[in-house]
This record gives sequence, structure tokens and C-alpha cells, in this order.
Amino acid sequence: MSKSFLITNKFLFKNIENVNLLGLFVASHLIYAISTRNKNEIIIKNKYNFTRNGFTEFMIIDNNGKHYNVNNSFWFWKWDSIEDWNNMEINQKIYINYYGFRIPLLGIFPNIFKTDF
Repeated sequence: MSKSFLITNKFLFKNIENVNLLGLFVASHLIYAISTRNKNEIIIKNKYNFTRNGFTEFMIIDNNGKHYNVNNSFWFWKWDSIEDWNNMEINQKIYINYYGFRIPLLGIFPNIFKTDF
């Protein structure tokens, strides 16, 4: 076998491993999003935003002190979360659909993907 054939095959297999890892990550996130879905009625006590790694996170805090991230979601086909966050007002009662858990060590918050005012 020629040297170029071996180099090409090593490159090909390395990319296949990367694709498999990416697929595993995507599947894991989908399972996380679907299996942790929940609904709740909350009263907004505060809202704020902050920048993390060059991205702005839009947050709200409910009457129990729980923080939620209001963001877009590919899994739930949600693309207008910034408008929702902008329309939310302090002391407003809203119904939310969200997924996820608060994991402080990883900086993860529950993600709101649907709101009903």
C-alpha cells in the first residue's frame, strides 16, 4: 500500500470518530431536553442579562428565587425568545414550558422554550 493511501485512511477514520462523537453529543442533548421537560406557573421577580463566552444570556428569576434562561431551542423549534424576554414584566404571572436543571458547577440553568402570558 502506498503511504498516501494510509494517510488518507487515517484521516478518514479520525473524521468518522469525530462525527460519531458529535452525533453522541447531539443525541444526548436531545434526550436531556425531552426527558426533563416540565410546565410551571411563575411570577417574575426580576430579569437580567449577562454575557458569557461572547453570547448574551437572557434570564428571569421567579418568586421562589429560581433562575431560568430564556433562549431559542432547536428541539422545540423556538426562534423568538428575545421578544418573549423583552415582553416579560416584573411581578407578571406567566405559564412556562421549560427543560433542564440548575447545575451550578457547570453554569447550567433550566431553559424556557414556551411562554403564555
